[in-house]
Amino acid sequence: MSIDSRAVIALAVLMAACGGASGPAEQEAEQESESAPVIAAAASLTDIFPEGLGRSMVLDSCGACHAAACAAIGQRTQPRWASLKQDHRDKLPDMNDADYEVLFAYLSENFNDAKPEPAIPPQFLEGGCTPF
Repeated sequence: MSIDSRAVIALAVLMAACGGASGPAEQEAEQESESAPVIAAAASLTDIFPEGLGRSMVLDSCGACHAAACAAIGQRTQPRWASLKQDHRDKLPDMNDADYEVLFAYLSENFNDAKPEPAIPPQFLEGGCTPF
């Protein structure tokens, strides 16, 4: 075997190892990943929380005890949001009841188990999420 034919074989092996030649399984995985919804990572907290009544209350209040972005993770069920609402009332004693209702209505409407969880960069979760 000549040096040129060894180089061609080596190149073919390298291409196959690096994905230059993919089989049906790899092609199917590529197609699935291309069709899966991609949620862009947030550049700021306002990117995480959609516009709506209650958004400013979340941004102004939730970060007092934990990273505000914690409210957007977990895709909680409605019963879980109701439990969190009950458990958090003493954490916002200066907020009137009507605003408190709006805040939790906003969270349960926008971050629930029927919606995809937003991609949140780790820096927005620094300080942790308290176990509420």
